[in-house]
Amino acid sequence: MALTPEDPQLREAVLEYVNVLYRELSQENGAATLGTQNQTADFILTDPDLCRAVTNWASAVPQHPDTPVPPQTLPQDALYHRVVAHLRAGMETPVFERPPAPQRP
Repeated sequence: MALTPEDPQLREAVLEYVNVLYRELSQENGAATLGTQNQTADFILTDPDLCRAVTNWASAVPQHPDTPVPPQTLPQDALYHRVVAHLRAGMETPVFERPPAPQRP
């Protein structure tokens, strides 16, 4: 079966992957902003190799397990490194890491 960006299951898997990756990178318990989320999802959806990698990841992750499982980290493979580079390029620098504004005399 050929993967298409319109496939709802693929889109759901891509968004889940982006959210898990964002939580790992930001160390926040939430999702990326919609703009960041959509740009990263589009980045994945335009590349057939990344789509296949996300599909493989999603098929290996238990969906709605009967018993709670501890959070798993994402495998740091080629998919991970390509999407991390894209996501980091789009992530805003946190407020506390920005240089202070110049002081006026």
